[in-house]
Amino acid sequence: MCRAGCILYLCWVLANLEICGQASYHEAVLQGLRFQVQADSMQRLVEARVLELATAPESKKNGIKIAIRDCDAQAVVLQKKANEWFAQAVTFEGAAVAAGGAALADEPDDSVAVSEATLNKAEPQSIPEPEFAILPKSPYSAVNTVPVDEPLPDGVTYKIQLGAFSKPLPANAFKGLTPLSGEKLANGITKYYVGLFRRFTDGDAALRKVHEYGFKDAYIVAFYNRKIISIDRAKQLESR
Repeated sequence: MCRAGCILYLCWVLANLEICGQASYHEAVLQGLRFQVQADSMQRLVEARVLELATAPESKKNGIKIAIRDCDAQAVVLQKKANEWFAQAVTFEGAAVAAGGAALADEPDDSVAVSEATLNKAEPQSIPEPEFAILPKSPYSAVNTVPVDEPLPDGVTYKIQLGAFSKPLPANAFKGLTPLSGEKLANGITKYYVGLFRRFTDGDAALRKVHEYGFKDAYIVAFYNRKIISIDRAKQLESR
């Protein structure tokens, strides 16, 4: 279930369920919520560091990249603990129902009950996803400009971030890389990406080609329903 929906649903169950072994169930839910909040906070630090990297001087970029990796690793550990506690709570709930415990008064709303796995697999078939390529010359020009702020499809997606700049770049700045896209931030910075991938392995293979092509600082960014998430979290969702 989506993160917000998961928390709301578990809080609702916690308030309404009266079952044998209630204390253990309550503790599992509360521990899960505690680790979920910490994981979310750490993920926000990752996003803040990524934005900081865009405008940082070269002398500080390596330190910021190390901090991003460390925060991302901590977010993965915290998210894993949250998932384990939530799974334990579900086990307690199932055991109580099997033993004849009190049933829930109402079914949760359908919009909350949709799982992350279902959302991830429901890929819109009507949106063609352009293939990554390196052409002899740039396909972009003053007429055929790099698209900016185009919406991403639902589910897990990956892009390769080429850089972030305070001023728009000329159409041929990234030579023959395609498909390019841009994202305009509130502070005026524009991020430039290449590619749109559904699987990390595809994005990683393209990243190696991008590095060989001369863009050594490029790296993969993961999204879930158009929001940045950690690479490890994206892999977890992708495998469901």
